[in-house]
Amino acid sequence: MAAEKKHNDEKSLDAFSSPVLDRIFSGDDPGVWNLPGGELVLPRVFGFCRGVKRALIMADKAVTAHTDGHKNGNLVLLGEIIHNPWVNDYFSRRGVKILTTDQCSSCVGRYVTREDTAIIPAFGVPLEIEQQLKQIGCDIIDCSCGDVIRLWRWSEKAVKDGFGVLIFGRAMHDETVVTKTRLAAAGGKYLVVENIEQVEKFTKMIADAHEAPDLREIFGPDATNTDSPSHFLTLAQVSQTTMLYNHTQKICEMILDVFVERFGKSAAKKQLMFQPTVCRATQDRQNAAVELCSSGCDLVIVVGGFGSSNTRHLHELAGKYAPSYLIEDAEAIQSPAQLTTYDGDSDDSVSIKDWLPAKRPLKIGVLAGASSPQVVVGQVLEKLAGFLK
Repeated sequence: MAAEKKHNDEKSLDAFSSPVLDRIFSGDDPGVWNLPGGELVLPRVFGFCRGVKRALIMADKAVTAHTDGHKNGNLVLLGEIIHNPWVNDYFSRRGVKILTTDQCSSCVGRYVTREDTAIIPAFGVPLEIEQQLKQIGCDIIDCSCGDVIRLWRWSEKAVKDGFGVLIFGRAMHDETVVTKTRLAAAGGKYLVVENIEQVEKFTKMIADAHEAPDLREIFGPDATNTDSPSHFLTLAQVSQTTMLYNHTQKICEMILDVFVERFGKSAAKKQLMFQPTVCRATQDRQNAAVELCSSGCDLVIVVGGFGSSNTRHLHELAGKYAPSYLIEDAEAIQSPAQLTTYDGDSDDSVSIKDWLPAKRPLKIGVLAGASSPQVVVGQVLEKLAGFLK
């Protein structure tokens, strides 16, 4: 039975696989595609993590069940299953109705009925929506990532123990949005800080006991559900699971230092709790990316969705070592002279010229986020290889 299940699971992922990558990793120099004009190099670990694979297998089996006529009603996905346009388009083409963020907030009874099957994406859904789905009695396929669920459980327990929760992450990222709603449902206070600069603002507030600034005014209304820093004098800190691990370590040190400075070491120990919620797969991919980029690449191509936090962070890491371009697919590479890439300033795509160096041989590193399918990475590699022949 176990062997059969494994076979069926692998079959569910066939659509996302790539013979190009299979060939590269089965060669004499695994992970390297040697070409007359240089080489394309892949990290030791990249692409789909275990949580993403689980979500896609569950969604694929749900589609198959409907296609075979075993289920009635519609298949409704409550938002993007992961942050990758190719993957979401794949399920949309197979008949899955994918709701927008606005539609999800009022989906029960309107877009999802008792006869339908609701697919919860890897980021989860707000507790209220989950409860409403259970109340109407529809089938539910819960693809929530195990690492994200552990983050909820730990932070909810911290709230019950009287701690305010500081979340290191993007305030409007799907995962963090759901975490915020679950903490609010538990009666907790939260504050989201998105970068080191915002952590510095927070620690300054803790250090200055005489000031009581308005948190919503400083960090924005989406970042917190309270005005007062006093809720965070007993503090539990978590990180969105896809954040940079070294940044998470740094902010923990910053928070500990300011609490010790204000309250003393003994009191700070009682008033602080840290939980390393950056997932293992994210850490592994970040470490592998640094290993590759530090080996001396002429440029780095990062493949993944622009909305993917873990992919953006790989792009950020790569940029410390070489020119780095985040692209969603092979179509972004129009020619050796023109490329459509992610622009962090505008949070959108931008067309750039003369991105490919003229020198030969050329070493190009290729990275892929945890939500990037191999099939898309393989297509990008084939496009790049055409420039090095």
